[in-house]
Amino acid sequence: MWSMLMRKFRRFPVFSLDKRQWMKNVIHQEVGKGKRVIMFYVDIVKLTEVENRYGDVIAKRVLHIFERILPHVSRQVFEIRGNILAIQKLWGDDFAIYVSFGGDVNEEDCRMLSIHFQEQAEKQLNRQVSFVNREELRVHIGYAAISGQDIVKEMYTSVKRAAHMAKYGITSETYTHVTQFHQVLAEENVTMNFMPIVHLPDGETLGWEALARGPEGSPFATPSMLFRYAEETDTVFRLEHICRKRALEQLRYVKPQQKLFINLDPRAIDDPFLLRGEVFARFEQYGLNPYNIVFEITERHAISNYAVFRKIIEEYRKKGYLIAVDDAGAGYSSLESITEIYPDFIKLDMSLIRNVDVDPIKQALLETIVQFAEKVGCKIIAEGIETGRELETLIEVGVTYGQGYFLGKPDKGMGHASGQAMNFLRTMQEKKASVREEPFLFTPAMSEILAKTITVEKHVKVRRVHEIFEQNQRIESVVVLEEGRPVGLVMRFALYQVLGGQYGIALYYERPVSQIMNANPLIVTKDDKLDEVARRAMTRDAYHLYDVVIITGVEGEYIGIVTVQSLLDKMASIKLEMASSANPLTGLPGNVQIERELNKRIKQQVSQMVIYCDLDRFKWFNDRYGFETGDQIIVRTANLLKEAVMRCGSGDDFIGHIGGDDFILITKAAGADELISFLLEAFPLFFADIYEKRGLGEGAILSMSMAGVCMIPGLYENVEAIAERAAYVKKRAKELPGTVFLDERDCAADETHQTQV
Repeated sequence: MWSMLMRKFRRFPVFSLDKRQWMKNVIHQEVGKGKRVIMFYVDIVKLTEVENRYGDVIAKRVLHIFERILPHVSRQVFEIRGNILAIQKLWGDDFAIYVSFGGDVNEEDCRMLSIHFQEQAEKQLNRQVSFVNREELRVHIGYAAISGQDIVKEMYTSVKRAAHMAKYGITSETYTHVTQFHQVLAEENVTMNFMPIVHLPDGETLGWEALARGPEGSPFATPSMLFRYAEETDTVFRLEHICRKRALEQLRYVKPQQKLFINLDPRAIDDPFLLRGEVFARFEQYGLNPYNIVFEITERHAISNYAVFRKIIEEYRKKGYLIAVDDAGAGYSSLESITEIYPDFIKLDMSLIRNVDVDPIKQALLETIVQFAEKVGCKIIAEGIETGRELETLIEVGVTYGQGYFLGKPDKGMGHASGQAMNFLRTMQEKKASVREEPFLFTPAMSEILAKTITVEKHVKVRRVHEIFEQNQRIESVVVLEEGRPVGLVMRFALYQVLGGQYGIALYYERPVSQIMNANPLIVTKDDKLDEVARRAMTRDAYHLYDVVIITGVEGEYIGIVTVQSLLDKMASIKLEMASSANPLTGLPGNVQIERELNKRIKQQVSQMVIYCDLDRFKWFNDRYGFETGDQIIVRTANLLKEAVMRCGSGDDFIGHIGGDDFILITKAAGADELISFLLEAFPLFFADIYEKRGLGEGAILSMSMAGVCMIPGLYENVEAIAERAAYVKKRAKELPGTVFLDERDCAADETHQTQV
């Protein structure tokens, strides 16, 4: 009798937490035999209510009865398929039953065994509990597998998981879904779709936001349901970790100038995967760096401790990652997040974007946010753009980047803006260009302000670059070359930020500089226009806003750098010069700029047409109708020339105001015919309202004489020669009636004919 009791005791041990090592060894042995160990979690539903209603004595009696019947029901149910290893009392009325099964047991088997156990436990418990006036007692049950990889950890997590499952009820649909969700996590059965984020001024793709999707056809196919079950089961960190891994698997499709936006829940931010070596090895493999990754700090949950959170964020920054505040404007503490985190990007929630085209309050708020972002040096991304009118309004208020179904839907591949969106943006560009106020600013080439800095080859170690900065305190940049061509840039502050991290020197000091350089610096040619380079420089991300600009020659070879400060200084100098020498009435470049432009174009090896424009009978109009009308005619003529260039020009045209009613227009010879045809057709109608107001007949209307001089490379040595020839052709043109254009080649033919006669 005693020996039989001892055998039963050994089969059903009840032990405390100090026996975890013993349990670990037992599970390890079973897993080693190829067995599958399942932990079944059971408890009595609402035992606390029983205690409150009937007292502590009755509650303890119920618990004592449950403890007594537990071994019997466990043997009755589980030993049909498996072997009971142990029954562990966790706390109060919560128990864990560890059962070893053959390898063929599946999820449905565990579910059916759980249902059977629940039925038998409730039946026996209610039969032995005899107090009156009560509802029948219920039992919760859930289960979780222990794989044996980290048994101590799994003993804890399995209880947690099974307890979550148990609270829904073993036969409920939610319980089934929770079981399926845990299976999704176990198999990491998560895929990523990618939504393009577009640079609104030109439609270029800044990057993509990675969006999680569960298995197709499952309850978790949408991200909202996927993360809802993660919240329910307290597995947000686990799910986000899987999502980040899946997103980073697509790094090979990202170009050096593009970015991958990855969501990061504040509660799951401290992910070692992102701050250790594995992910950095992928950057090295694909020629990228952490600058290509933007972590979106989602506003779904408020940040409770900014001091700790900010410290973790700084670790990401030191590694080179960029930061965005997501869902700004949707609630919680968006403004506090922005002021505490100092993000590189602010993503505006779709609630601010929806119907913004008809909501003046939202427009005013957006204008304020845009101005704020410009002052603090971060970029705005508008989310949820769904109509052309919303997009147009966002462009008008100055929003730089956007995403939404109108621009491009999420897809498994990394697509770009849709054809519909690109056509719309092109139309917007044309519309904006047609009203541009200052299209003819003279700017010199980049070669006029370039400087030099130290260069290194891409295989040089980071240690050497650090030594260069230490030995040359006045330089702020080192250009990285490959066979004489620039392939990267290292700024002093960026290098010190990387090396200043906790593991910076250990990780990078002896590695090639190519692993930490900015692989997508701004590179321009020596002949690029200064104003265009300045515009491109100032639209870079805040982190790289003050990086130097690299200058290359005709063959792409490195020849120097330009600092942002020198760019801005030169632009300010040019605008000051323009303001002092431009015509005060039309604002067009005056004679100083005209002469400089002609000298520059004489040196170019491209055939160009110089058109000298002179109004006929202007003095008569000015004397008869006064200076106000005369000024109106001059300004309108300037606007006509601008419109001609906008509609028919080559994109590199120049308009100057010589003085009075004389203008000069320079365009490429190849496209001059269309521009001239437009002027000949449009000029007679351009002053119709003035004629009507003054009651003038056809004999008193204005006309314009245009003289064309073709600047063939090598034909004219200086500006004086062009001016002399243009004056002669203009004189011949004014001998003809009405608005006319006379080409110098026509004059040359007449001269030849007269000589022959």
